[in-house]
Amino acid sequence: MEVPIIYIGFAQAIFTVLIIFLKKPLKIADIILAVWVMAIVLMFCLNIIQKVYQIKEETWVFSLSIFMIFPPSLYLYSKYVTIEFNRFKRLDFLHFAPLFMTIILILLFRNPESTDFLSGIYYYNQIFWLRDSIGIVFNMMLWVYGVLALKNVIRFKKQIKNNYSFESSRISLTWLFVILISFMVLINLIIVVSTLKNTGIIHNDIDAIRDIALLVYVYIVSIWGYHQRPLISNSKAPDDSGKYQKSGLKSEQANEHLQKLILFMEKTEAWKDNELTVAKLSKQTQIPKHHITQVLNEILQKNFFTFVNEYRIEYAKTLIKSPKHQSWSFVAIAYECGFNSKTAFNNFFKKYTEMTPSEFRKR
Repeated sequence: MEVPIIYIGFAQAIFTVLIIFLKKPLKIADIILAVWVMAIVLMFCLNIIQKVYQIKEETWVFSLSIFMIFPPSLYLYSKYVTIEFNRFKRLDFLHFAPLFMTIILILLFRNPESTDFLSGIYYYNQIFWLRDSIGIVFNMMLWVYGVLALKNVIRFKKQIKNNYSFESSRISLTWLFVILISFMVLINLIIVVSTLKNTGIIHNDIDAIRDIALLVYVYIVSIWGYHQRPLISNSKAPDDSGKYQKSGLKSEQANEHLQKLILFMEKTEAWKDNELTVAKLSKQTQIPKHHITQVLNEILQKNFFTFVNEYRIEYAKTLIKSPKHQSWSFVAIAYECGFNSKTAFNNFFKKYTEMTPSEFRKR
């Protein structure tokens, strides 16, 4: 079973890289994700070489080098998918410094007398301190970058209702959260099992588990990563106390922004857009998006999600009570008001009015 998984994983990973690069428009986050999947391609390629040439020696010198790509790639993806940058920042290349240092160390301690591939592998397997040192660095990278990436995802999740007026799996980043947690757990499990295997305590082949997990990751990325849209995140979000620090927004200007927002919403019915975001509203009103969220939070004590959906519910209440719309289903009313699903409509209607749409109609 292991060999088919390796070939399937290799083919699927190659296919995923291709479809990501064919994505239009291609964003920086997409390219970073493709690099991460390309590292998986290299892992499967290494496994194929081991099977074809029946290499029994450990190939940590290659596998560890490839794994060095994973932690910074996942972190950078979490960064660039939540905040849209116009270009890749040069300083972010430094995150791959441990990878290049690992390659340099491996080249420095190569055996000049090795005449073939297998003898070179055997030589590296005798340099225990080098393998252990690189392994420790990788494990540190895994935890540091893993935690930083999780912080990016959690920070974004906290800001969703300040940036979006709708709920969707495409903006939740749940799939990335699952990948980050499971990847950190998986790699540490592999490290522990490999250590026990080297001591002779257990004899199970951990490579099969790793290959299955990598294949699952490829499928997740090919489905969710491909469809992932660039997300909106506010770099000037409130701190833990709920205060906006150094925003530069004065009280008079804040009130002007609020009146402009309310007038615009009432006049244009912008809330009927079922994918209305704070970025869209910012562009339409010429009010900076962080100022929009600030005036809503500080003056109205509401997030953007609540602010927009209250307009939708008020309009829905009018339609439900209107004799002309008695034949309309609640699904039709929901979409007419700007909701993107009946569930979202029912949930917010119940929260806002403390009754279901059916109860409201019968009242």
